Amino acid sequence: MNRIPGICAIAALAVSGLAVSGLAVSALAGPAGALAQAQPLISPPTPAEFAAVVPHWKTEEYLLIGDSMRGGGEPMIAVNPTDPKNIVVVAMANVQELGGEPLHENGTDAFHAAPYSTVTRIAVTRNGGVTWKLDNLPILSGRFTRCPDAFVAVTQRGEFLAGCEPRETSGGFLGESALVISTDKGRTWSKPVSIISDYQLGRFARGVQPLSGHGRASPWDRPFLFIDDSTGTIYGQAGGGLTRVGAPPGKFRWQAYVTASTDGGHSFGTIYPWDSPQYPQLSRGIGMAAGHGALAVIYVAASAPGARSACPCGVFGLSRSQGRDFEYRLLPPMSFAPASALGRPQRDAPGPTALAADPSKAGHYAVLEYDPSGPRYEVILTEDYGRTWSAPILAAATAGAAAFTRPTFQYSAAGALALAWRAIYPKSFSYNIWAAVSKDGGHSFSTPLRISHARSPAVDPYRNAGLFGDDIQDLALGPNDLYVVWADNRAGFQGVWLGRAPLSAFTFAAR
Repeated sequence: MNRIPGICAIAALAVSGLAVSGLAVSALAGPAGALAQAQPLISPPTPAEFAAVVPHWKTEEYLLIGDSMRGGGEPMIAVNPTDPKNIVVVAMANVQELGGEPLHENGTDAFHAAPYSTVTRIAVTRNGGVTWKLDNLPILSGRFTRCPDAFVAVTQRGEFLAGCEPRETSGGFLGESALVISTDKGRTWSKPVSIISDYQLGRFARGVQPLSGHGRASPWDRPFLFIDDSTGTIYGQAGGGLTRVGAPPGKFRWQAYVTASTDGGHSFGTIYPWDSPQYPQLSRGIGMAAGHGALAVIYVAASAPGARSACPCGVFGLSRSQGRDFEYRLLPPMSFAPASALGRPQRDAPGPTALAADPSKAGHYAVLEYDPSGPRYEVILTEDYGRTWSAPILAAATAGAAAFTRPTFQYSAAGALALAWRAIYPKSFSYNIWAAVSKDGGHSFSTPLRISHARSPAVDPYRNAGLFGDDIQDLALGPNDLYVVWADNRAGFQGVWLGRAPLSAFTFAAR
C-alpha cells in the first residue's frame, strides 16, 4: 500500500483558495466535459498561510491497518536496529461482522467458530514509513484457520520474528503460539515454528499440568517474545494459561509460562511456569523482560513466605537458567493501593502493570505502577536485580482524564525509557494516546506529549464486537524517533493507527 501523505493537505489548500506549486487549481473548474486550460506554476504558500489551513503537530499519525470489512487491533511494532527505516507492524485483524450481523458482546466464541475470521496483518516499510507493503502473515495452513494475538520482535542483527496463535476453528480450542522469521527485512518469511502448543504438552516441565483445549484460556494464550541481546536467547511467553495444580478442588487458577530458544527462534525448549508452590500465581502474568543473561517476571501471588503484608502481593522473579528456576522477592507495597487490591481480576486495577529491563546496564529494571485515583503512572527502579527498590517516581499524569489504560513500556538499547498510554475521558469514553520518555533510565520523565491528533470515539460494539481485539498497544524506539501503534475508531471502524514523535519533541522541566 502506498501512503500519499500530502493529498488531504493539497485538497484543503485548493478549497481554501491557496495555490500550490505544481497543482493547477483552475483545472478543477470549467464547463462539464471541457478541459480547462493549464495555469502557470506559482509559488507555494508561506508557512503562515499553510498553518492557517493545516495545524502543525510535533507528531505525525495515520491509519495503517484495517478497513470497514476487516478491522485491526492489538498491534505491535519493531524497528530494525541495523536499519531504522525498516519497520514491521503486526495486528490482529478481525472481520467486522459475522454472518452479516454485528456482534453486541465480546464475541470470542463466534470468532472461534468461523474460519479466517481473524488473521494477522503485517505492514512492512523500508523507507521510514513513506510507503508500506501490507499482507497477511504467512503462518496459517492445514487445520489452522484462525490466528489472533499477533506479536513481533527484532534481533540485534535485524532479523524479524513475527507470529500469532494459529488455532483450529473446529474440534475445540486446540492451537499453539508460533512464529515465522525474516532475515531479509520483511520480504520473505520462514516456515512456522511452534513456541507453546497443545500438540506438544510433553515439552512442559515435569509436574506442570496446563489446562489444554479450554475455551477460557490455553497454555499458549497471549504470547510475546523477549530477546536477550547479550546472549542471543529468545524467550517466548504465554501470559494467560490455566492449571488445576494448587487450585481449590474442581477449579483452576492462572499460570504463565516461558520457553527459550538458543538457535535464533528456529526451535524452543522446555516450557516452565513463572511461579512456584511457595509463590503461587493468582492473576494473569503481568510483565516479563530479558537481558544480561537473566530473565525477569512480575506477577501477583496468592501467598508468599514471610510476606510483610497480607497477600495477594506483587512478586519479582529472576531466573538465570532460562526459566527453569526462579529467585523470588516481594515488590514494595504501593502507597496508594493496599496489597489486597493487586489481585483484583478487573483490568487496569491498581498495582504493578509492566516491567522493563535496561539493555545498557545489568541488574537495572523498572516496574510501572498504576494509581487510578490520579490517574497516574509511577515507576520504581532497582539497580541490584530486585534486592532494593527506589521510591516511586512520577512518570505520567494528564489533566482531564478519567482513567489510564493500555500502557506500553520499554528501554532503548542506549538506556532511554519510554512509556505510552491511553487516556480515557469521562462520559464519552473517548481517548487520546500520550507518551513520555526518560533520558536517565527512569529517574525523571519528560512532560507528556500527545501522540494522537484527535480523540478516538469509544468502541462501537456494532463494528468491533465489544472490546474484542483491543487489549494492548505498543511502542518502539529508533535512534531519533518514538513510534506508537494503537487501535483507533476515528475512521468509522476499529483500525490500527501509527504515530511517530521525534525524540527532540519531548520537553523536560528544569531541575
